[in-house]
Amino acid sequence: MPPETNKNEDYYNATIAKITPIADGLSIFHLKPDEPIGGQLPGHYVSIGLFDKSHNKLVRRPYSLSQSLTSDPDSNLLELLVIRVPEGDLTPALFERDTGDRLFIRPKMLGTYLLPELDDDMTIIFASTGTGVSPHMTMLKACVDKCRQVVMMECVRYSAELAYASQIQAYAAERSNLLYLPLVTREGGAKRYIQEFFSEGILEQEHDIKIDAAHTHVFACGNPAMIGIPREDRKTGALSFNVKNGLVEALIQKYDLSIHKPRRPGEIHFEKYW
Repeated sequence: MPPETNKNEDYYNATIAKITPIADGLSIFHLKPDEPIGGQLPGHYVSIGLFDKSHNKLVRRPYSLSQSLTSDPDSNLLELLVIRVPEGDLTPALFERDTGDRLFIRPKMLGTYLLPELDDDMTIIFASTGTGVSPHMTMLKACVDKCRQVVMMECVRYSAELAYASQIQAYAAERSNLLYLPLVTREGGAKRYIQEFFSEGILEQEHDIKIDAAHTHVFACGNPAMIGIPREDRKTGALSFNVKNGLVEALIQKYDLSIHKPRRPGEIHFEKYW
């Protein structure tokens, strides 16, 4: 009989170039596709995969692209901030991989969580939990360079999970139009959640951030409990909120912003991770 071939490699078209551990079960992966993937825009995501021998199939999952601020990005590398999900089908295997190992990347940029046309009278607010900061990292420089005011908010359990905090703080120190608000919920002290900054008017009262539909866009990515994505009645268009006092509800009811849709542009953009 001929020797058994490794069919896994038939699927793989990229290499793990670098892994940077951030915290327990949280790492930044830099991936190098065999062939460059063009068309990347801030906010795009890619699908990566590993072959599962036990089920004889390629397991794929989407991940938003990220971007560190410490150096000029290598156009040949794709950066992903990934958290290990113990019961997940992909990440336990991914975290067993090392630099030089191979994996699959779908050779196409995907997603509609993209920036509007920017102008110098615009305020952009980024709100994220956990690894939801990733797409906002790809958007940050463009917004700071163009817009009047940029607010970067992220909420995590422990400060060690603020993967890009030192980078953002150094970047904000040199740019007066960037406000960085990191929030930590499990290390003592006053516990605040992102949605409270809007429902209770904290951004306005404590940071003098004006929010209005004419000049403000809000991008929210991460935990659905933070975002509070409503259900829309197909006939009437009426919205109902299963999560009370979520970010979207506050933006609609308190500030009169609207949800962005391809055929009906609005000021509220969201990307949920589960």
